[in-house]
Amino acid sequence: MQGVHGAMMAATAAIGVLTVMDGIVKHVSTELATPQIVFLRYMSGAICAAIVFRIAGTVRPSTAAVRAHALRSLAVALTATSFFYALATLQLAVAMALGFTAPIFIALFAALTLGERPGRATWVAIAIGFAGVLVVLSGELSEAGRTTWLGVAAALFSAVAYAVVMVMLKNRAALDPVPTIVLLQNVLAGLFMTPAGLWAWSPLSLTAALWLALIGVLGTVGHLAMAWAYGRAEASRLGVLEYTAFVWAALIGVVFFAEIPSLSTVAGACLIIAGALLVARRRS
Repeated sequence: MQGVHGAMMAATAAIGVLTVMDGIVKHVSTELATPQIVFLRYMSGAICAAIVFRIAGTVRPSTAAVRAHALRSLAVALTATSFFYALATLQLAVAMALGFTAPIFIALFAALTLGERPGRATWVAIAIGFAGVLVVLSGELSEAGRTTWLGVAAALFSAVAYAVVMVMLKNRAALDPVPTIVLLQNVLAGLFMTPAGLWAWSPLSLTAALWLALIGVLGTVGHLAMAWAYGRAEASRLGVLEYTAFVWAALIGVVFFAEIPSLSTVAGACLIIAGALLVARRRS
């Protein structure tokens, strides 16, 4: 149980780091196109991951491992592209709230492909958390003038793709070292995004380049912690912790985008946190 609790703490911290990264992506999206941001995010992330890989002295991955991670990296690239587009199109709180449907798909996909059997408490926690998402949306969508159906569709698609990525990660986490997983994810996703990134290329300002470098660092740190956590706990249990990203998003919105959470946002966040706490207290 102690190992599971450590994995849950690592996953929560990783979600916070990745949410900060999302806030920076939203900021940079006012200057650069989404494909270019995704391409540069994974290229800078590949450099950071290669440094970690080298320092850790990790054994070079086999051809079989590269092939296995190629499909997951394609799903990673699709997830990032659709979600980064949603961040650029929607308000941060709305995009994050729609992304909170991912734990539902994670639990379902884990049950179908990994043989996991989420207990009753997990399903209740998912229901409570999703109810919180609906409460948030009831207020945020009515106030978000920039919201578009295309952005909503992109956010929902990214949630499904993200669930696939996390379940595939759980399947590989028991086989490959964490540095290998993160390195291949960044390198292969960057390669997949190269054509689209170069096609949408526009000149970079020094400020944008620094922001993108930070995005790469945060993405690498977040995924290292996430890969470590998924190697030590059930995907269905860790998936519910994705709801804690809303707390991070609310703080980022207030500090950097002057977005004051509405009453519905606060009420929904309470339900989301309740769901996360419930699954955290569930016994194995």
